[in-house]
Amino acid sequence: MKSFAILKNVLFVCSTTPLLLCGCNKKQTDTSFSPQLDECFTVTAEMTYGDRESEAELQLTRNDTGIWEAEFQAPSSLAGVVLNFEDNAVSASYKGLSFTVPKSALPAKTMLLITTDVLDSLSSMDTLPCEKTDDDTWKISGECESGSYTVTFTESGQLCTFEMPNQPLLLTFSDFTVSAPMQTDITGETSCTTETTISAAEPTETSST
Repeated sequence: MKSFAILKNVLFVCSTTPLLLCGCNKKQTDTSFSPQLDECFTVTAEMTYGDRESEAELQLTRNDTGIWEAEFQAPSSLAGVVLNFEDNAVSASYKGLSFTVPKSALPAKTMLLITTDVLDSLSSMDTLPCEKTDDDTWKISGECESGSYTVTFTESGQLCTFEMPNQPLLLTFSDFTVSAPMQTDITGETSCTTETTISAAEPTETSST
């Protein structure tokens, strides 16, 4: 009888061990995570895309749903070029002069259209079912017409990365800045103004003659 009791206890411990291990390895999820996507913002983005792993650095601004602006800093062939996205229409400019989207910018344009479409789609949701990763970022994965994607956010809800392996495409974001809501001027044009703190100018001395 004593041997049977010992065997019974051993079997009980063995049967509960997998449950304990599963509990330890369970990822933390949050179905009420709220990213900072429902407002105007500007971020610096480093983008790697295409089979040849092309690279670009740009400043990406969200003015409203479907309205984005991308100003390239690198490579040299794109530096200074600004792409304006309004719904499915894309226009280009350089130092205030408008022109058709240059051939060198077409791959980047396509990748940015995919990125902004997904981010606009996520911004329409009040909360996102995100999963916390080992580096304390939060990620959400999904599917769009162009393939599967993964978006990660910092704990405060700021954009961290956007990845679409089948393109391939990877954007790494930094310098997140919230901007003021869009304003309409007398010409009917809208703009998104970055919030900045301006210090008062010191008075200048003037000499009398």
